[in-house]
Amino acid sequence: MKKNTNSSTDSLPKYEDDYITSDENKSAWKGKKKSFFINKKSKKRAIIAIFIFVFVTLMISILYKSPHVENIGNKEILNTINHLIQPLRNNANTDGYKSNIGGLNDINSDEFDIETLINDSKNKKGLYALGLTDLEYYNHDFRNLDVDTIHKFDKGVKHYLITNEAEIYSSEENKQILEKELEMILASSVEKYDLHDFKGDPDGVTNRDHVLLLVPLRNAEAVLPLMFRHLMNLTYPHELIDLGFLVSDCSPDDKTLETLLDYSLALQNGTLISILESIPLYTDDDKLHLKYMQKEYLEMVDQSFSPPHHIGYTKPFRSIQIFDKNFGQVIGQGFSDRHAVKVQGVRRKLMGRARNWLVSNTLKAYHSWVYWRDVDVELCLGSVIEDLMKHNYDVIVPNVWRPLPTFLGNEQEYDLNSWIESPPALQLAATLDEDDVIVEGYAEYPTWRVHLANLRNPHGSLDEVIDMDGVGGVSILAKAKVFRSGINFPAFTFENHAETEAFGKMARKTGFKVGGLPHYVLWHIYEPSEDDLKTMASKERQDRRE
Repeated sequence: MKKNTNSSTDSLPKYEDDYITSDENKSAWKGKKKSFFINKKSKKRAIIAIFIFVFVTLMISILYKSPHVENIGNKEILNTINHLIQPLRNNANTDGYKSNIGGLNDINSDEFDIETLINDSKNKKGLYALGLTDLEYYNHDFRNLDVDTIHKFDKGVKHYLITNEAEIYSSEENKQILEKELEMILASSVEKYDLHDFKGDPDGVTNRDHVLLLVPLRNAEAVLPLMFRHLMNLTYPHELIDLGFLVSDCSPDDKTLETLLDYSLALQNGTLISILESIPLYTDDDKLHLKYMQKEYLEMVDQSFSPPHHIGYTKPFRSIQIFDKNFGQVIGQGFSDRHAVKVQGVRRKLMGRARNWLVSNTLKAYHSWVYWRDVDVELCLGSVIEDLMKHNYDVIVPNVWRPLPTFLGNEQEYDLNSWIESPPALQLAATLDEDDVIVEGYAEYPTWRVHLANLRNPHGSLDEVIDMDGVGGVSILAKAKVFRSGINFPAFTFENHAETEAFGKMARKTGFKVGGLPHYVLWHIYEPSEDDLKTMASKERQDRRE
């Protein structure tokens, strides 16, 4: 039988004869035979057997001349291919441009035939039609967590692995397969990594640096379509990105986990684009406040998700891991609940625990960078990873603002957790108890710090960078060596700070470079407060009277 040449364990064992099973039902790696001998009589029988095999195979191929694509229709494949090929057609040279498009090798734009590609892709799923030829999908072992170990030391967690081939395995349903895979890895090889090769290069694309992209989620079902649009928009090569999601402390009726699994599978098999095209950017609940938003901003959002897309738009990511684990977070997810000053200390310490757990269970030796991203970002350049990476800082963040209704001034600073330390703040900390957490942007804590958000100039250079002390958590790019050195998101009070702000201070104190881009802006979604909704309702009543 032909062996699977994929050296990555993203593709879990598919052939049972890769293992020898003893009477005690214990699996052992069979290994490869270096040579074999055959006599003349056996040779004759072998030739006859091969002839019969070829004849039967030929008959089967004739009988099944038009097999269907499993679970994927021609329409979905056509949509996937169109979005990959359109940028090529738009930029084709007169002399015929050849390139690798999402795994398609040597495609001539002048002779390209979509129907031929569809016919060639039969019996394959989604992006299998495009051929995942990028070596980065397979060049490192993707080691799964030992199932029994997880249940022993972390009861209640559920683990899902979605490979680049759109296969899904879970710790509950595929325990035996996961155990076999783990045994195969340990018995067949010992991997050696020189961490100097994974220190993080400012030109990660050329250096082929692997990025671990992590997203914590809670009651996020409604914004998942927005997040997945942003993921597909990322121009950093998808074959170099491992995704890790942590779903925790959701409401009983929330469907974040189920929706996340569905979207992740569709993302990996290339059909997500068809799903998202049927989902509007905004829901009926947004209609009221959209009426009062700046039209130019809404047009920018719409254009950022409209074709033509970049060449790798629908390429699958190297892998997706999804974890479902609760940390006891009971604070509500409403705008007023999350931002109340009295809950900030407890809330941020629990968020620190969640972040530390996620990075500890997903960071691999071959990762050079870790990119943290909040789910509720509305507008962001697809090149954000490269744009942050090129400054070669150990920890770096962009500026984060949010749009506002026109009657509130159109826009506002959002993330005040990225700041430069100040003498008044240090004096304030000296008066507080050890466990007190300073919360930036609240009158109760007058720190008089310089905030990254307040340094923004709409006409300033996107490449200007300044040194920071505290950082916010909406969008953080950090070199993996920062976490390997023991820096984390304190789930305790560190110098009267917790989570991301304490992460920045800890990294800075340890000698790492921490920076921020004052003029490079990500836009957070607008969440109307109760007062905002009352004002809108009043304006609606006034309009009806007039």
